[in-house]
Amino acid sequence: MVEKVIAGDPEAEGTFFRMYQPRLLRTSMYFLGGHDSEAEDIVQDTFLIAMPKLKDYVFRAPIYAWLRQICLRLCYARLRTRNRVLVSLEEDLEVYMGRMAVDRVQNEDLETQKQQKLALLRDLKQRLSPDSLRILELRDVQGMCYILISKTLGIPMGTVMSRLARARDQLRKLAMAAPEPRLFQPL
Repeated sequence: MVEKVIAGDPEAEGTFFRMYQPRLLRTSMYFLGGHDSEAEDIVQDTFLIAMPKLKDYVFRAPIYAWLRQICLRLCYARLRTRNRVLVSLEEDLEVYMGRMAVDRVQNEDLETQKQQKLALLRDLKQRLSPDSLRILELRDVQGMCYILISKTLGIPMGTVMSRLARARDQLRKLAMAAPEPRLFQPL
C-alpha cells in the first residue's frame, strides 16, 4: 500500500489516511486536551508533513510509530505556542487590572472632590439672599430661560440678568472666602 501511496494513487492515499487518522487523532486529543478543535488540524498537518517524506522512510519500525512521532512533535509545538500566548495574555491582564485600579482610585478621588464641592456650594447658597437664591435656582438648577424667569418673578428681563450676575458674583466671593477655597480650583 505504501508503494501505491508513493506512486500517487488517490485511492491508496485515502485508505492510508483512514487507516492511521483515528489513532493519530486520539494521540493529539490526549496531548492537547479532550475536545480540542486543534487536534484535527494536528492530524492533517501530520499527513501533510509525512506524505512527501514517505518515499524516504526506512521500514525499521512500524509506520504508525513514525507518524505518531511527527504528530507528537506538532502537539508539543502547539502547546509551547499556547503557553507563550497564555503568559502574554496574563501579562496584558495584569497591566489592564493595574490601570483599572488606578482609574478607580482617581475616579473615587474625583467623585469625593465633586461631592465636597457640591456640599460647599449648597452651604454657600444658603448664605445668599432669598431673591438671589431663587434666581440662581430658576436659571442654574431648573434651566429656565431669561424670558421664563422674567415672567415667573414678574420682573423685567434686564433685571433678571443683573440679579443673576450679582447672585453669581456673591456666590463666587463666598466660595473664595470659604475655608477650603482650593476646592474651586480647576482639576
